[in-house]
Amino acid sequence: MRPFFSALFAALASIPLLAVAHLEYGHQHAHREVHGRAIKTEVVVVTETVYTTVTAAPSLSAAANLPQWSVFNISSKSAASTTSRTASPSVALPLEPSKAPDNPYSALIPQPNNAIVVNSCNYDVYVSSIGDESCGPGNMSYRVPPNSTYIEPIRKCYKSGIALKVCKTQELKKPMQFEYTVWDDKKTVSYDISYLDCMVERDGFKDFTQCVGHERGIQATAGKNCPAFHCLAEIECGLHAYTVPEFGYMPGAPVGACDVEKGVAFELCAENRA
Repeated sequence: MRPFFSALFAALASIPLLAVAHLEYGHQHAHREVHGRAIKTEVVVVTETVYTTVTAAPSLSAAANLPQWSVFNISSKSAASTTSRTASPSVALPLEPSKAPDNPYSALIPQPNNAIVVNSCNYDVYVSSIGDESCGPGNMSYRVPPNSTYIEPIRKCYKSGIALKVCKTQELKKPMQFEYTVWDDKKTVSYDISYLDCMVERDGFKDFTQCVGHERGIQATAGKNCPAFHCLAEIECGLHAYTVPEFGYMPGAPVGACDVEKGVAFELCAENRA
């Protein structure tokens, strides 16, 4: 083998991927590879404004005493304003605008050194935190009631990452997926939203009705001045999330990166939170 191809194969082999492919619903993203493209795109920055309708997160000292996984209650809009809208499987969802709007949702505030999933839906969800053996103990089907928050310390893996799979039942079927990966430097975390495991393609159209929380919108963010992603309700989130494997190998993949100490945050049914 020529020296050039030997070096090329060695370089490709060194690129860490999100190691969840061994699971039935897993898939891979080269977070470090696509981040170089992602940070060049226009992103929406979430300001760290604290809304009085959200219960304040615990302090760092309090967080240190939390169990590995915790649930906190949050407030939401009245039930009258949270009626679900379900798209018909036979109707194509509209595509996302070519230019993403300003954040349509209330600001999502991450917790330092933690990964959180805010359940603003009016039903229970189940969160499974899945990674390979290098990531340490995970979690399966952890119930998160309506208007509550799932919290776990950010898990560091060896050249792989974590998939937070969210379902309406304890069965790991058609999960909405949030992903994060701590880089080798242990200082940077990348994160993204993926619909690839929950969406269904029918007759050339994509059906997202099985994607938990999509009927009221989804968002993801990290610390101040870090990329934020917003998926509007009942619209294919083709710019701010994965709806095509590996983003079709196009530039501008929807992967953010931030200081790991700032934490990462994801939210389901984001329209419901005042």
